[in-house]
Amino acid sequence: MEETGKPLGRVEALLEAERCLYCFDAPCEKVCPANVPIPEFIHSIKTNNLQGAREIIEVAHPLIETCGRLCPEESFCQSVCARVKIDSPIKIRELHRYVTDNTEPSRNLIIPVRNKGRVAIVGGGPAGLSCARELGRLGFETVIFEKKELGGIPMQQVSNVRFPEEIGKREVRFINDNFVTEVKDKKVQSVKDIGNGFDAIFIATGLQGELDLDVKGTNLKGIYNASELLKLARASIKTPVGRRVGVIGGGNVAVEVATVLKQENSERDVELVYRRSLKELKAFKDEIDEAVNVGVTMQFLAIPVEIKGTDSVEGIVVRRSRLSKPDASGRRNFEEIPDSDFFIPFDTIVIAIGQKLADYFPEIEKTERGLIKVDDNLMASTKGVFAGGDIVRGASTIVESVADGKKAASSISNFSNGGENV
Repeated sequence: MEETGKPLGRVEALLEAERCLYCFDAPCEKVCPANVPIPEFIHSIKTNNLQGAREIIEVAHPLIETCGRLCPEESFCQSVCARVKIDSPIKIRELHRYVTDNTEPSRNLIIPVRNKGRVAIVGGGPAGLSCARELGRLGFETVIFEKKELGGIPMQQVSNVRFPEEIGKREVRFINDNFVTEVKDKKVQSVKDIGNGFDAIFIATGLQGELDLDVKGTNLKGIYNASELLKLARASIKTPVGRRVGVIGGGNVAVEVATVLKQENSERDVELVYRRSLKELKAFKDEIDEAVNVGVTMQFLAIPVEIKGTDSVEGIVVRRSRLSKPDASGRRNFEEIPDSDFFIPFDTIVIAIGQKLADYFPEIEKTERGLIKVDDNLMASTKGVFAGGDIVRGASTIVESVADGKKAASSISNFSNGGENV
């Protein structure tokens, strides 16, 4: 899979920076979950002060290398760019990446003294790392509990072409070396697993469980979860799938795994099976375009009914659907069309319908969706325990997880100043 967004050269970047209107009360900055001062860093590019541009972004955004490549700008900053009233929106993410590709991390944010308190962070993904960096800047010691590799989904499941391993490791290493006190290789399933001696806890484990496809035949050979295949691909290990692959789902993970499997073997037929239409796909436009470009086909308005086969997958029976009235979010629902079943031959089925919170933290109140319930300050039902990222939002973006990490750090600092320990 190609990287999201073509890298800009110096001349292209300067010309693009010249197009910025430098809006007062800039809408792009207001919709950025991390509140990056976008006009300010673009102006620094315009004046050829790239290191200054980097430092402007770094103050607001702990994971600038990651989001410079993976942030869905069409859903945030670029979607409200005032320039669109004249011609086309500024290529904000591409300018962001131009800065990170041509500068080195600043050490101005690092402070040598950590005497404000000690915080446990459960999960070393974008939300956890963001919280750790902000707390480090505020003078706290931070201990991250993480059984896997630091970096979370970007480091574990996004293809190396879109997000090169060396870029991710460099960013994670910088945060770990300068803002994290300790990383503990320990699985945490409840608050009591963390132990004593912490002023607060931040839970940012993400969604650990896979949603199951509730149809007959999911026990056959040749059925995989998307996450296990993406991890293999990320590690440059050949995936064990066949030549005719059906991917069930309509989100970013479904589109990503379909694209990765097609790119791994151009002779392989990969088809996305989705119960709604193209307009309702939750995946980002760049991801969808890339999937189509590499040859992924898409079967829309098709509801999985039964996976067929004796010992191994031979195909799937789907039922045609039609769109119905929109739900509360404005996204159209679907309904089955009676007597419309048909069979699609596959030798592999990949389930990519979403993730769920594993049965962890039983002492903490959950929402109806099974996510951790938090207040406006991201504090959970247990005093001194905060949570953010996917474990609170459900499937979300990297920059939203970064924003939660920042907000949690501020809330923890305010809580700690009250002098109450967990």
